[in-house]
Amino acid sequence: MQASLSEKTFERVECLLCGPTETRLLADRGMFGWPTYVSICKNCGLVFLNPRWVRPDYEYFYAVEYDQFYRFNESEAAEKEQRKARVVWERLQEFTPARFQSALDIGCGLGWCLHYLSTQLPGLAMAGIEPSDYCSDHFVKQIGGDLVSRDVDSEWHVSNQGRFDLIIFRHVLEHLLDPLAALKKVQQAVAPEGYVYIAVPDMMHPDGSLADFWYRCVHTYYYSEATLARIAIRAGLKPVVIRSENSELWGIFQKSETILEPANVSVYHEQVRAIQQYKRRRLFRRLLLIFSPEKTSQWIPKSFKNFIPKQFKQKFRQLVYRH
Repeated sequence: MQASLSEKTFERVECLLCGPTETRLLADRGMFGWPTYVSICKNCGLVFLNPRWVRPDYEYFYAVEYDQFYRFNESEAAEKEQRKARVVWERLQEFTPARFQSALDIGCGLGWCLHYLSTQLPGLAMAGIEPSDYCSDHFVKQIGGDLVSRDVDSEWHVSNQGRFDLIIFRHVLEHLLDPLAALKKVQQAVAPEGYVYIAVPDMMHPDGSLADFWYRCVHTYYYSEATLARIAIRAGLKPVVIRSENSELWGIFQKSETILEPANVSVYHEQVRAIQQYKRRRLFRRLLLIFSPEKTSQWIPKSFKNFIPKQFKQKFRQLVYRH
């Protein structure tokens, strides 16, 4: 039986990039059937929750409730996280010549990502930020990492200026209430020649059911390549590479000497069009599955099926299972 969610309070917020601009509501329900108010800024195209839970509710959720809804058991988590860590390592190896001596994983979970990286980089100094009681304890006691803070919104960066060769932000930035403030701290904590790895869901290429999977109360922001780049640049991080793969947007960044104001490029129409096209493809696929050869063959007379060319049947099956 699934655990119950404690009562939450909602508040309205402004666009992170544009401030008090007009927004359009895209959805009001998300994963687990929870109220999830996904909105888009009509000026720049940034997608974010508005309204969303108040900060104390998010803090309580991540410290106490998150594991009940999203964590795997420990053995499953180890296998899954180390598999994802290999992808991180391969991407870093392709685009960075550095040999990292110290790494910070923000939202490190149980610590398996850093554990894998340490097998590739013997002697790697591992540090993490993690709000979960259980996960932070595991990271320190089982992985041997240094828990820098429990809260990315704290002043953890003050005593860690230029400390880390590598900072990992893997599927965490979409959870933060103020990602720009967090990235500004990262900009101060990364070494002058260090790298920042960021991975988030790609809002231009969603996956699965929007209502039952993609939209979530814990995902406060939904990024496109343009909006991710704008926020990073404003925080003083210059992109080395940004790519989209399998509904994941990932990039590698370095510290910039000057904090610039990025070009005000709007992706509003492109983003709305991408969502509408995705909904149409999902609907088309569901209709095709309803009338799939396996299902329609149950009520089509065998004598009639014999007249249908095999080539036509094969093309129809390809059309059904390709979308």
